[in-house]
Amino acid sequence: MSSLFFLFAYGAIAVSLVIALCKIRHYLGNPAHVRWELYPVAHEGKKASYGGSFMEETDWWTKSRHTSLVGELKGFLMEALFLHATFEHNIKLWLRTYPFHFGIYMLFGGVFLTVITTVAQIAGIAPGGMMHFFARVVNAISLFGLLGILGGSIALIMRRRNDPGLRKYTSNEHYLNLGLFALFAVLGLLAWTCSSQSFHALTQAFFNSLFTFKFAPSASCFFMLHVLVGLLLIMWIPVGHMGHVFMKYFTYHDIRWGDEPTVYSDKFKKAIGKALQYPVSWSAPHIKGEGKKTWVDIATTNPAKPKED
Repeated sequence: MSSLFFLFAYGAIAVSLVIALCKIRHYLGNPAHVRWELYPVAHEGKKASYGGSFMEETDWWTKSRHTSLVGELKGFLMEALFLHATFEHNIKLWLRTYPFHFGIYMLFGGVFLTVITTVAQIAGIAPGGMMHFFARVVNAISLFGLLGILGGSIALIMRRRNDPGLRKYTSNEHYLNLGLFALFAVLGLLAWTCSSQSFHALTQAFFNSLFTFKFAPSASCFFMLHVLVGLLLIMWIPVGHMGHVFMKYFTYHDIRWGDEPTVYSDKFKKAIGKALQYPVSWSAPHIKGEGKKTWVDIATTNPAKPKED
């Protein structure tokens, strides 16, 4: 049974990585997207503070363009770590979704520290003061993380059920996602409270078996169920709409903040030139594509112009 459990773990991780890479590859192979061009743009540096742009400068197209990597990283981290836009525009939703996200971040931090202690253990480093400190930290942040995920999941489910505007855009997938996270948190809390070993010890034993291929059964059935649901989530996240966990870089860096002028980029020139050759199936009176014209034809002709005899 232990062997099957760990083989499933390897398979789940592999499947998740393959699906994520396939989605990224598919995105990168798509035609040129429509830019949002919503200001402020984080990489504008000082201009971002008031929603400015390099285009406000006189004869901007004749000047070299300078962007701020620090500003972009700051803007991305503010959104990824603190959900800054949700806080500004929908504080009621933020109060429910931030504990959920913060709980996930806490668990990621716990996993990171546990991997460090596990590798040190495998390397033969004797447990000392620092390792014991890491163990206490993992136990604490895992508890707070699981509580945050559980409370946030329940709060988000209730919000989607009770908010008339949000309910219109809620599908069964949303409830499935949040329900799985709630179950994941409940099983983790049961493992944290009911096991004879600490949560860090249980997690370290799991990673030890995973890294050394010496499969040993867990001391807690709740922990095994907790990990099992976690593995199901790992496979499910790249498939569902929660794939934004790894696509957020592209939606922000490439779409929301992608304001590089075409004249500055040979890459964009080629992408736009290719897109203009696509056939247009839109048959509306102001387009009249009907699959017989390309976007070049549409852009260079007036469909409302009377036909010459």
